[in-house]
Amino acid sequence: MKTGRGDQESGDQFFTMGVTDLMTSVAIIFVLLFIVTFQSAPVAPVSADPANPNTREVLMAHFERLGLPIEKDPDDPQLLILVMPDALLNFDFGRATLRPAALTYLQEVIPRYATAFCGPFRSLIESVTIEGHTDDIGEDRRNLRLSQERAFQVMVKAMDILQGRPEDDCFQQIATASGRGKQDLLYGIDQQLNRDKSRRVLFKIRLQAPAVPRERSPGASSVPAI
Repeated sequence: MKTGRGDQESGDQFFTMGVTDLMTSVAIIFVLLFIVTFQSAPVAPVSADPANPNTREVLMAHFERLGLPIEKDPDDPQLLILVMPDALLNFDFGRATLRPAALTYLQEVIPRYATAFCGPFRSLIESVTIEGHTDDIGEDRRNLRLSQERAFQVMVKAMDILQGRPEDDCFQQIATASGRGKQDLLYGIDQQLNRDKSRRVLFKIRLQAPAVPRERSPGASSVPAI
């Protein structure tokens, strides 16, 4: 009898565990179906009209959805700045050669940049400037030339990465390389100059200027000529 009761208890325990596993499986399936339904829900289309007064916010949201860090230029409402991580894309002192980490980083992000520049919001973008910078050490002319070489190195590498891709022609049409020398140095929160971070490259996105409505001259007639 003791054995029979043990068998019955084992069977009851097995049945309880089976029901629990079944309920857990059903719950997991329900959650997965909910996630799939939520992700596949249609997203309201966003206008890519350059005349839209919220163009900058629309484009910033587009870049953020692609996982690209972007900032507003505080001095120019028509300019956005793609922030390049200084730990991944900076340069040795006095050199324009891309480090191995920088090459790997560009290989990963340049296709995403090009998709953002040349995708559905292409009509909002006037140009993209790849801008090189140096620290404060050295002559102005040498630093200007060095910053141009750094920007040029990034642009050439970007063109190599995009060769044969659909965004290749578009990127070449809108992108230019420019050097700023030591004009825009970076400082830490302690107001001390950070030379390592000052040696950098930025992507600056110039937005299309909104169309300005033409004013009608005071003497102009609103009745068309016959």
